Amino acid sequence: MADDSTSTSTSVLFTYVAPFLGVLLIAVGIGGAVPGGYALVQDELRDCGVPTIAVESPERTAELVDDGGPRMTRLSFEELSPAEQEGFTEALAAPRNEAHVSGAFPNRPAFTNGTIVSYEGERYYATVVAENTCFEAPPLGFPLGVFAIALGVVGVLTPPAYRKLVALERQAGEDRKRT
Repeated sequence: MADDSTSTSTSVLFTYVAPFLGVLLIAVGIGGAVPGGYALVQDELRDCGVPTIAVESPERTAELVDDGGPRMTRLSFEELSPAEQEGFTEALAAPRNEAHVSGAFPNRPAFTNGTIVSYEGERYYATVVAENTCFEAPPLGFPLGVFAIALGVVGVLTPPAYRKLVALERQAGEDRKRT
């Protein structure tokens, strides 16, 4: 009789508890592996840490600063760093008037607050519209997440393996009785 209750508790453990814990481990593993994996490849996927600037047309700039508009830092195109100049000219040519500033950005505070840039005899309002910050994840998030997923898969696959082992044990018992 004691053997039967042990068998029942073992059966419940392998049939219900192990798969439930396996599913929980898979869920927790996904929660660690996905952000950890993204943090590893984000530099190749987008401009991580590279701000985006927008440049308004001379007409829109006039609306913003004429007639007592806010006082802003004024810069000439020549005062901008090469990276700022490249981003500025790319933004002028872009359909949405936005571009990334990849490289040295010494005038970042002025661009963050909004600045007027004089370029080819016109005034342009320019500002940072996106910081494009990098996603931070714990260094062990990805490997621990993958390990938890693998361990969870083992837990989910425990019932079929348990049933197979029980069937083999019964088969062996029947074979011993026959001989």
